[in-house]
Amino acid sequence: MKENSEQLRINRYLAQCGLGSRRKCDELVESGHIFINGEKVTELGAKVSINDKVEYKGKTLRPVKRLEYWAYFKPRQIMVTKDDPEGRPTIYDVLRRDGLDADLLKYVGRLDYLSEGLLLLTNDGDLIHALTHPRFRIKKVYLVRTGKPLEKQEISTLIDGIESEGQLLRAASVNLVDVKDEQCWYEVTLFEGKNRQIRRMFEGIGHEVRKLRRIAFGSVKLGEMKTGEFRELTVREIGGLKNAGFK
Repeated sequence: MKENSEQLRINRYLAQCGLGSRRKCDELVESGHIFINGEKVTELGAKVSINDKVEYKGKTLRPVKRLEYWAYFKPRQIMVTKDDPEGRPTIYDVLRRDGLDADLLKYVGRLDYLSEGLLLLTNDGDLIHALTHPRFRIKKVYLVRTGKPLEKQEISTLIDGIESEGQLLRAASVNLVDVKDEQCWYEVTLFEGKNRQIRRMFEGIGHEVRKLRRIAFGSVKLGEMKTGEFRELTVREIGGLKNAGFK
């Protein structure tokens, strides 16, 4: 590969081609799916110049020219994945049906099958990396519905941390926002993003999560969006995400 001043690390180049975060692109390199000038590359430190031919699964890659940033109100019972082995509908199936071709977009963080709310999608691999890397501590806010009120000690436990599957799970804050007809709504803020984190935390204090909705991710808020609705992010929202993620 020719050396020049425009060389990029392979993971950054792949991210700019829309293949996901740099961590995800590292996995693609290590698994032997990336070829540079016809040769398989597995070294994470490999560099790419504008004169190199980079291929993934037989397709030549080019950096994405137009970066896209979308907010989506994910409904319940939709999988946040490309393909589901059980045949359940995915966000890509639903978005395509509703008029947005999101096949080249990557989701930022997950929401499980039964959860709903704000999901970000973009082809900006550098931003995905920044928003999902634990060290940047991006704020995420959720509404959680339980069947009974939490005791003060239970709220303290959620904030102090709960051991679950070898991990310590913590909430940054837990605040009661509404009580109605034996239903209690809490606003829960996280600076982490572990798998099924809120459900596992509430299970740890003996409470069932009856509904879970993400209402904010960094500078982006769900606001008045309706279930299944999608919209492009504003310039201000994009700037806020980049300021939060590139500290």
